[in-house]
Amino acid sequence: MGNRWLKFLLLYLGGVSVSLSQLKIVPLQNEFSLTTGWSLTEISWLLSIFTVSGIFLSIFGGVLITKYGAKKILNLVMICTILGNLLGYFATSYLLLLLSRVIEGIAFSMIIMVGIVFINEWFRDNHRGMATGIWGTFAAAGTLIAMNLFLPLANASGLKAPWLLVAIIAAVLMLFYQIAIKEPDEEKKLDNVADTKLLKQAMSNKKIWLLAFAQGCMSFVLFSFINIYPLIYTQQYNISESMANQYAGYFGLFGIPFGALAGYLIDKTKKDRLVTIGSFLLMTLSTLFAIMLNSTGAIFLQLFLLAASTGLSSACIMIIAPNFLENKKLIGISISLINFVYYIGIFIGTPISTMIASWSGNWIPSILTLTFVNMIGLVIVAFLKYDHKQNMVKTI
Repeated sequence: MGNRWLKFLLLYLGGVSVSLSQLKIVPLQNEFSLTTGWSLTEISWLLSIFTVSGIFLSIFGGVLITKYGAKKILNLVMICTILGNLLGYFATSYLLLLLSRVIEGIAFSMIIMVGIVFINEWFRDNHRGMATGIWGTFAAAGTLIAMNLFLPLANASGLKAPWLLVAIIAAVLMLFYQIAIKEPDEEKKLDNVADTKLLKQAMSNKKIWLLAFAQGCMSFVLFSFINIYPLIYTQQYNISESMANQYAGYFGLFGIPFGALAGYLIDKTKKDRLVTIGSFLLMTLSTLFAIMLNSTGAIFLQLFLLAASTGLSSACIMIIAPNFLENKKLIGISISLINFVYYIGIFIGTPISTMIASWSGNWIPSILTLTFVNMIGLVIVAFLKYDHKQNMVKTI
């Protein structure tokens, strides 16, 4: 298939399927609690354990992409999505369901970096920023679909129906990948010595690590809100469960355009660091706004602002990361380092937020904690802008 945008669409749908795999439990938390008797903390671990594989395999995944090529790892992503969801569908115990989530998480740990490698190959001449920005919205698209589809599907066809649906979608996409997507031209197998050398080069890049920590702050906040939005609405603001899930679904809808907008702004203005600072500032303010959701208008405004700012922030980090690299072969490994911290943020965000809410008896302290995490990310990206300016002065 020669059309790069058609190939990109297939890749994007793969990202959405992995996102659906991750998020399918979110709208079903109350149903799981009522059906199984599991506590909110146990269910929160089903949400967070998904990212354990990401923490341990993200760096290793970058090496695998460099060694074996992005196409083979893309196939591995879809195989893990299929197997994890089938195991979860047939699981009859908490531990087995937990294990299935770890297997699903292997796919989640590699899909982002696989996408970035393909994008930098397909769009090397132009539109890289736009494509990267759109790619960063697959989680928002998954949120929109999951929050609106999976609860009605579970009510109609059984609690585990979403697991089977995601497995089928992943299997169909994997068949299309064999026909439509080829290995990037410049992907070559490397020996272990070359692997180690590239890994050391990537790990010695301080700016990549700063981007990683900023992305970790963003993921801590983003996925905390994705997972706890329905609980905030029902427990803090006394909104019905169906309406809470509907509101949470709008978060994905609002977020979809802004990854593409980030790419457009950066491609057109060439002010990548300034756009990134603005997005983190907006994310901080919109997070704080969540303590004041006393009307439908306030709920929609906060959803819109947070969706916009997280979409912009995440896309900006991924778009500007390759600009800090001199060797194209470092893209996969460098993105894996960013993902390493990104997955840690996802893993610890929801449990910390729910524990703070449990201790305090309401969600306000949790929201303030998320605001503070955002401020850390803002300071980091502001420092990168300042450091870049200082280096330009020294060059002159």
